Amino acid sequence: MDELTEYYVSLVEHLHASADVEGSVITYEYLSYILELLSDAGEFEDFSIIEDGIDGAGRWAFDGYSYDENNFCLSLFISILDTAEEPRRLLKADIESAVKKLSRFAVRAISGNLVDYFEPTSNCYLAAKFIRDGWPEIARVKLVVLSNRPLAERASVPSFDDLDGRPCTVDLWDLRRIYKLESSRREREEMIVDFSDAPLPCIVSNRPKGGDGGLSVLTVFPAQLLVDLYGKWGSRLLEQNVRSFLQHRGKVNKGIRHTILHDPGNFFAFNNGLTATAKAAVVKDGDSGQFIEKVEDLQIVNGGQTTASIYSAAIRDKADMAGISIQVKLTVLPEEDPSSLVAKIARFANSQNKVSEADLFSNHPFHIRLEEISRRVWVPVKAGQSAQTHWFYERARGQYLDAQAYLTPAKKKQFQKINPRSQLLTKTDVAKIMNSWEELPHEVSKGAQKNFAVFADLIDGQWESDDTKFNEFFFRKLVSRASIFRALERAILKEPWYAGYRANLVTYAIARLSHEIAKKKQELDVDAIWRGQVIPEILTSRLLELARSVNGLLLDENRPVGNPSELAKRKAFWESVKQIECRTDDLGAVLISREAAQDSEKEARKTQTLDKGIQAQSDVLATPAHVWSRLEELLMEEGEATPSLMGILRVAKKPGQIPSEKQANVLFRLKEKYKDFLHS
Repeated sequence: MDELTEYYVSLVEHLHASADVEGSVITYEYLSYILELLSDAGEFEDFSIIEDGIDGAGRWAFDGYSYDENNFCLSLFISILDTAEEPRRLLKADIESAVKKLSRFAVRAISGNLVDYFEPTSNCYLAAKFIRDGWPEIARVKLVVLSNRPLAERASVPSFDDLDGRPCTVDLWDLRRIYKLESSRREREEMIVDFSDAPLPCIVSNRPKGGDGGLSVLTVFPAQLLVDLYGKWGSRLLEQNVRSFLQHRGKVNKGIRHTILHDPGNFFAFNNGLTATAKAAVVKDGDSGQFIEKVEDLQIVNGGQTTASIYSAAIRDKADMAGISIQVKLTVLPEEDPSSLVAKIARFANSQNKVSEADLFSNHPFHIRLEEISRRVWVPVKAGQSAQTHWFYERARGQYLDAQAYLTPAKKKQFQKINPRSQLLTKTDVAKIMNSWEELPHEVSKGAQKNFAVFADLIDGQWESDDTKFNEFFFRKLVSRASIFRALERAILKEPWYAGYRANLVTYAIARLSHEIAKKKQELDVDAIWRGQVIPEILTSRLLELARSVNGLLLDENRPVGNPSELAKRKAFWESVKQIECRTDDLGAVLISREAAQDSEKEARKTQTLDKGIQAQSDVLATPAHVWSRLEELLMEEGEATPSLMGILRVAKKPGQIPSEKQANVLFRLKEKYKDFLHS
């Protein structure tokens, strides 16, 4: 069995298991899984799954949508799902049929009489109305076909050029493309930007020998080129951390917009330009100089706000881009540790807005520690299990599949038993779960990337204040919260009143419970839930009561915002949800006093402090002496060379001498502070 077939079988088994446990339709489980994956990869921000988006006569079909506010692109989803024992090839006729049904839905939503096609109380009607109301703002449309079948070798993806005057494209995510994304270590799918039709003149400032890693060039983008690139790739053109930064802090700069509209001739002079990176670049010599012909994985590391502002002016203000250009500094990343260089470039590049450490959160030590804890902490055995398991934290995309890549079938089966896919946690999973419990359901409802940016700010501040709080107790709390979160996700699908918007209902119900127990100075009894590994029925019942009340507000005929998904993003809606009655009097088995919870946290911090000291000593002993000599030079240069620090550095340089735990912590912090200037 080849890798692709193994992946297909594993995915179908997971979908069947999830559907059986959760009492849901397997198509819904597939859409949830794939759309979460694509959202994490930056293909789009938030998304809505529509469970009743099918015509009884089979004339049209529609599984969900996403709207990108940054580049005004509407994505419409339709699935082609198969559960056969082995993957069957996906033919062009299959794709054409799906695209026709999806486009028929779109036409009805845009120009038809909605009540003639959709039941007014259905989610499909609300989605169609959202599309109808927002159509004047929409600049382009993507018809996205999602399938767990591999595209046949000779099959091609059909084209679809126009939808009611808007440019329209078909985007196919078949089994092979999904597997490639999920199994790679990449945060996003590969991008190839071809300039061969109009090569860009450039100045090469650094061309290293033996490959193009480290190549640095200076070039100029015509503004229309940037508009076209952003229109095609959207937020994926922005490096992930900068994308989060942009989404979290606002998009369009008024000064940039004013210059484009009223003083375009001075745009180049006024703007700082873009700083970008690439995995590879083709630079060739020409008669009049050097030219860029192709760039692989172009990522804007600094200048996201400029990019969004130029695009907005071109699309919304219909500004003339002729004569406007922008300078671009492009660096080709080395194959070894490219993320480290990206972080440094983002940190040191000139910018109108400071990019903080939280904006560089993908490289944060929080992830490393959480990953390490998740690999060594065993979950207690629960009823029906024969062995202990792990909750597998995937710090980088593809780690879960990569860990199984070269195992024998027997070893792979053993790995999956110890690390079940149902206990896999991604970075955005953690952000969603923790922010729900931290009473931020309106942020969670904004989608994976925006919510992750908020989470990054919170964690970065807490880490800087006291990183010892991120310990085994924190991990047990995370797993306990995740277990409750997923138990509610399963239970809610079985409720007779449920009519969609599960993601919003779950985060709001949990946030409301968290708000109530905080008011009463109580905390979740993490140890009790961890030991039992079963969510008490009474807790699930109380959360379902809250979810039903939230559902009533979300679908109220007199709600202030027409689309429920948009309403859930408003802080005002969270304020109204806080007024919902919440009973906790019968939850004594899972709640403890705040004082008792704080005692457990204090003990865990003491243990983490001890572990951290041992880690620091090990790191110091493994560091070459020339690094400490370089640190001495840096301290002298900056006037920070106190007798105490210089004495500790002398200890570190002396062969065979082991620094104390306190000295090791000082040395470890020095290395972290000056890490960008050390070359060990």
